[in-house]
Parts: sequence; structure tokens; C-alpha cells
Amino acid sequence: MIEPKTERQRQILAALVEEYIRTGEPVASANLARLRSLSLSPASVRKVMVELEALGLLRQPHASAGRTPTEEGFRVYVDDLLDKVFLPERTRSLIQERLAGGGSAEPIFSLCSKVLSSLTSQMGLIVAPEAESLWLRRLHFVRLGRREVLAVLVTENGLIHNRLLSPAEDYDQSQLNEANVFLEEFKPPFTLEEIRDRGLSAMGQERHEFERLFQRVIALAAEASSKEEAGERDIYLDDEGRGRLLEHPDFAEAEAMRALFLAFENKRRLVELLDQITGAGRVQVVFGPSGQKADALALVASPYYSGDRRAGALGVIGPRRLNYAEIVPVVDYAARVVSGLFNSKS
Repeated sequence: MIEPKTERQRQILAALVEEYIRTGEPVASANLARLRSLSLSPASVRKVMVELEALGLLRQPHASAGRTPTEEGFRVYVDDLLDKVFLPERTRSLIQERLAGGGSAEPIFSLCSKVLSSLTSQMGLIVAPEAESLWLRRLHFVRLGRREVLAVLVTENGLIHNRLLSPAEDYDQSQLNEANVFLEEFKPPFTLEEIRDRGLSAMGQERHEFERLFQRVIALAAEASSKEEAGERDIYLDDEGRGRLLEHPDFAEAEAMRALFLAFENKRRLVELLDQITGAGRVQVVFGPSGQKADALALVASPYYSGDRRAGALGVIGPRRLNYAEIVPVVDYAARVVSGLFNSKS
């Protein structure tokens, strides 16, 4: 990553990014020179801005205009900011109060996306963990209709996940009850993958003796633990936050609005981005691809944990000129609270 070479370059870059976030307009050297924190003349500021432009951290949209930060300029600003952000105690308490009380995973996820939206005025989102990787206390099957089975997964932390299955065979409830009794013999915590792998291994070794019941359990477990396509993973987007985002002036142009809609429709890409952030282990900021109208977008997200395992990620989507100083600590703390809720259910 390109880095400013002097502390003065770093200070002016930060001041310019913050002014651009505030106004949405190219920033002139004269405007920055008025800031008491810099104590520099317009000529001195202009000289440093030229240096930052040469580094690729600023650009000048028009010859007579001021300058705006590039993606690299935003990246330097955000990375410098991550270790300096602070969340007021009042906001911490508010996040805890609003997220408390969800008895199962789904209410927690839905609440979290709404809380993130309301506190940041952007669109909150959270992606649920992959069912295959969940550590379970219990797995139970209920018949809903012809070739329709509800798998109720109770995690080791006591959170409840429901998955609708469409097995190849139509099971009646008595057959499912036999499977449920068999599954009660598994010592928790266990994963769906473990059930499936144990069954597949047994099929390979003792195919001729393999019991019908065990085949049924493995078929259902395999269905429940099948690797979801990225676009089919549960991702919770707050509709109210989406509405506010669509009204943002940065997306007023028809082409920018179209890019925004495409970003929402492409759930696969959103889930892939959040999965990357889950693996990163800390708050991350991802910008839309440069050179497209989608480059006006930014995603601020953080992983959340179940025990010591990364379970998923949550965050907000908004225009690139987000107020990162306010939003980064909100996302970071919300991830800690969601992790705490998972762990407190045990």
C-alpha cells in the first residue's frame, strides 16, 4: 500500500478526507488552510497536496477544482483510523440494550442489522454462519409436508437455527422420530459434517450391513449440512437502512442507482466479501471497484465469534464518504456484543 512519506502529508490527507466526507465536494487548499489544526498557508497546503497527488492518494477531477481522495487515499486514512477510534459509553450501552433478549439466532441477526442501520444511518447487514460448521447440542427433524422437512439445529450456545430441507425421499414423522432418537446418542458438541462423514465412512466399510435407519440419518444430515452456494447463505439486510441509502445524494444519478441495486441483488458477492472479512479477524473496510459507478460504495464489517471460532461477519454498506470515525467503532462493538450473545447462551 502507498504510504505518505511525512507526518505533514499524513495530516493533510486526513484533513482533506474528513472535509470531503463532510461536503462531498473537491477540497481546495484554501479551505484546508483555514483549519486551525494545520496552521499552514494555502501555498504550503497546495504543495503537500501536489505531493499526495503524485503518490496516487489524491486526484484532481478538473483543472480548476480542488482534490478528492482516491481509493488508496481512503485506505490510508481508514487504516490509520482503526487504532484510534473510540465509542462513547452511552452508545455501547445502547447497542447492548437493543441486541439483548433474542432467544434464537434469527431474531439476533435481524435485530443486529436494524441496530447497525439506526446507529449509522446506513444499511446494516449480517451473514449467518454456514450450517456445516456449527457446533451442535441437538439436531431434530420435523415433517412439514410431502418431501418437506424442517431441521431444527440447537447450537452448543443454545441458539436455534431452522433449515427447510427437500429430501429425495418422502419421510413420515415416525421415520423422522427414529432418526431423532438415533441422533440423541451423539455426544455434544458435534457438527453436521461429523455426522455425515461418520455415516459415509461406515457405508464404505459395511455397505452390505448398513441399516436403513442409518442411511436415513445420513441422507438428512447430508441435506442439512450441504455446502450452501454463497448466494443462498442467510444474509440479513435492513430494508429501512436500504431505503435511506437509496436516498443518499451520492446515488442520485441513474447509473449510480443502478450500480447500487446490482450490488444489493448480487447476494453472492456480498456473502463472499463478508466471508473474507470473517477470515481476516478484525474490522475491515472494502471499497467498490474503481472506475465503475459502484466505486461510490464502501463496506465496513467485522467478524463475530462463537466461542473461539469465527462464525460470520456483520457491518454496514454506505457511500465511500462514510463517517468512518463514528461507524468503525459501532461495527467493532456490535460484533463483540453478538459474539457475547452467542457465548452467553451456553
